[in-house]
Amino acid sequence: MSLAAIRDWLGAQEQVDDSLIEALSRDSRAGVRALAAAATARRERRRRHEAEQARMLELEHSFHARGLTNVAGVDEAGRGPLAGPVVAAAVVFPPGCDYPPARDSKQLDEARREELFDLIHARAAAVGVGQVESDEIDRLNIHQASLKAMYLAVKALGGLPVHAVLVDGPMVLRLGCPQEAVIGGDAKCLSIAAASVVAKVTRDRLMKQYDSQYPGYGFARHKGYCTPDHEAALRQLGSCPIHRRTFHQVARLTQPPLSQRCLAFHERLTRAGSRDELESVAAQIRQVRDNLSDFELDSLRRRYLKTRRELERGLPG
Repeated sequence: MSLAAIRDWLGAQEQVDDSLIEALSRDSRAGVRALAAAATARRERRRRHEAEQARMLELEHSFHARGLTNVAGVDEAGRGPLAGPVVAAAVVFPPGCDYPPARDSKQLDEARREELFDLIHARAAAVGVGQVESDEIDRLNIHQASLKAMYLAVKALGGLPVHAVLVDGPMVLRLGCPQEAVIGGDAKCLSIAAASVVAKVTRDRLMKQYDSQYPGYGFARHKGYCTPDHEAALRQLGSCPIHRRTFHQVARLTQPPLSQRCLAFHERLTRAGSRDELESVAAQIRQVRDNLSDFELDSLRRRYLKTRRELERGLPG
């Protein structure tokens, strides 16, 4: 059998018997032995993938064994950025389906995430997406906004009855079904990993749209995260409607310089050598709070809390 024929035959096989690989590896032709080595490497990669896939499905299978068929993995994207929505996704796979090789979206490049995004939608029983915009993040805080986005994602599963939920991180959703919070879930659970991919791709696409709507900030590049060029744009242009104005970095970069009065209070809070002295300065700040901006009050509040912690630890203020 020629080398080309052996190559074509091996390429057409899903699996090759160990005995055949062994026979090829003893062939007198170096090219055939190289094909045997390549086939062995492919087989080992397949075995590792199958073992990893089985590990990633342990949580889903534990619920399936209890008769809970529709298990939703839930994750979010966009807690940390200074702009844009927080987006969550919920994904349910039918038991025994051809599961896509989903993994933590942060470990994948953009092209691979896009590829998996399509595979997940093709093979899932249902996919739901929820998002909370920046103005509501400012009203709720980012933790509560993330919980709401996850809740909305589960509710967006197209009427599919959800029997159990696997949530990434220490999150508890107000749902009337069993759920499990999985720390680092996007690296441990396939359904959560799939949800992380869907959430990340959905949010990245939104930020690319915002890039054309609000030019100059570079949203298509950094997706709203706090990068040097994003900071520079905030200093130059100020905030835009999708910025999270309650985030300290946004306020810091878009507010005018602190007043001399605020700076003086800041210095006195820093130098306070006792709890009584610290509280005396705080009382004076409260008397003139109407003459300080919200940003200045927030800055002073942060300095007060930091000095108080230092005094409680017995460190110099």
